[in-house]
Amino acid sequence: MPRPVKILMVDKYYFIKGGAERYFFELKKILEKQGNEVFPFSVANSQNYPSKYEPYFVNEIEFNGLSKWEKAKKWPKIVGRILFSGEAQKKIEKLINKVKPDIAHLHMIDHQISPSILFSLKRHGIPVFQTIHQYKLVCPNYRLYNMRTGSICEKCLDGYFYHPIFEKCHKDSSIDGAILFLEASLHKALKSYKNNVDIFHVPSRFMGEKLIQGGLDAKKIRKLYYTINIADYPFSAEMENYILYYGRLSREKGILTLLKAMKKWPEIKLVVVGDGPQKKELVEFAASNRLNNIHFAGNKWGDELKQLVSRSKFIVVPSEWYDNSPLVIYESFSMGKPVIGADIGGISELVDHDLNGFLFDAGDEADLAGKIKNLWDDMDKIVEFGKNARAKAEQEFSPEYHYKEMMKMYRELIYG
Repeated sequence: MPRPVKILMVDKYYFIKGGAERYFFELKKILEKQGNEVFPFSVANSQNYPSKYEPYFVNEIEFNGLSKWEKAKKWPKIVGRILFSGEAQKKIEKLINKVKPDIAHLHMIDHQISPSILFSLKRHGIPVFQTIHQYKLVCPNYRLYNMRTGSICEKCLDGYFYHPIFEKCHKDSSIDGAILFLEASLHKALKSYKNNVDIFHVPSRFMGEKLIQGGLDAKKIRKLYYTINIADYPFSAEMENYILYYGRLSREKGILTLLKAMKKWPEIKLVVVGDGPQKKELVEFAASNRLNNIHFAGNKWGDELKQLVSRSKFIVVPSEWYDNSPLVIYESFSMGKPVIGADIGGISELVDHDLNGFLFDAGDEADLAGKIKNLWDDMDKIVEFGKNARAKAEQEFSPEYHYKEMMKMYRELIYG
């Protein structure tokens, strides 16, 4: 029997900030359950979960919510941290010397930690495995989407990262765009990722294709879905008369297109769960168009959210950006709920059209409206799709399957 593995696991947040951290902690739990040791490296934060390794964490530096004066005052420190953090290098080397890991598994390291740690890991001969949660390596603003214009943008895939300066695709700011340009150009010149990461783990083929298009080595890219604890999301045959969207309320998520589609079907109730920068616009649109079939439920968490999902007829994921591998689909499928998803990014791989849901042309309200009505009117199909969705979750998202595949990749790097 192979000996347990010692994993140095790195993410800039040691609390649940988003999908990347949810996966981080789920994977940590799975690895430890099988007897492996996981040593976290992160940034000190008052929201962090307790860890005896926190003394090794990088000191917190806040980028968001600063006044112009505060930003100007902290400017050299902020830029230094983003570009190349000497502090992160020193602290991770102290942790390496203490725990002597077999492998490093990186998640989100940009800005708060920086790729400086890659050189420390290489210097100590530690193989590096990185899960790619966003498009940062080929798009400085993470998204391949311009939030200012509300459109897909692939300009930086040519390897020239000056576009954010002129596109103002990050915080609608040329200055912030210039910092992203410097960061991306520096680490391209240093070959920080190219020379120091041994495997790039992507949860969708689409993500892998974009990384290759942006210049990464195809031989280093491996596709494996995320995992969730299926037991936490039990199958439910219960249904009430509503469909559900849940997630962030922002432009790239395509919720306005969903509301426009719902204008056609006043008899179908849509529950919208979540909050975000577009909420006011969405609520006003629903009110001005007298969409009495739309209910904005606000943020919901834990069992309350699971109950809303489990009692819905199906879930709608109408994204209009290259959504990588949304966990809402993992959760919905686990509970036996079909998904109508936009045919874009990694959604196209998760939803098998006419098997566990429907795909529609992203941004096409007429196509979406047709798919919603088609499924709503066919209870047999809803039941069949729900069973197929659960079967896919059990087969491809289960912790047991994920652990087996993950350890194959780890041991490949550790033992050659």
